[in-house]
Amino acid sequence: MSSTDPARTPAIEAGEALLEILRSHIDLVASGSGSEEQAEDVDRRLWEAVGAYGDALDELFEEPEEPDESEGADEIRVTVRTRFDYTVADEKALLGSSEGIGAAVGRLIEKHGAPLPALEVDSLERGSGVVTVHLGGEPLVAADFDSAEEPTDLLLVAPDERLAFVIDSPVYDSRAEAEAAAKRR
Repeated sequence: MSSTDPARTPAIEAGEALLEILRSHIDLVASGSGSEEQAEDVDRRLWEAVGAYGDALDELFEEPEEPDESEGADEIRVTVRTRFDYTVADEKALLGSSEGIGAAVGRLIEKHGAPLPALEVDSLERGSGVVTVHLGGEPLVAADFDSAEEPTDLLLVAPDERLAFVIDSPVYDSRAEAEAAAKRR
């Protein structure tokens, strides 16, 4: 008779809890008789259980991280996400060629430099970044985050939008690393 390694117990228990909640979720969907509140509660518990199981697996299989010597112990990293909605007032002038609106916006950003010039200050060292251009969709305002069920979803490509263009703006540690990346493109 084999015994289970005690280090695996939290992951096993989290997996069993996930299976139990998943069964409840499937039964509720199959019956079609639950209220909206019941469905939302089971759905919320299901995703919490998925997260708990993932965390338990991470703990079980995660290798200890070695400290990164290139980062200082007191270094603070900040991610700034912005979104501006524009209405194309003169499509012909914006396009200038047949490359598409997304590429035209990308060309403007590349021509004029940093997309957020207000953050180009000595106290901030810019890291890698990405700019996405989406077509369609509704304008986003700060109040939308207050009423959103999952506020981070507002930063994704919405179902009524089309991702038209992506500009990758990597920062490399050395010229050799930048040249190697350029060869891969």
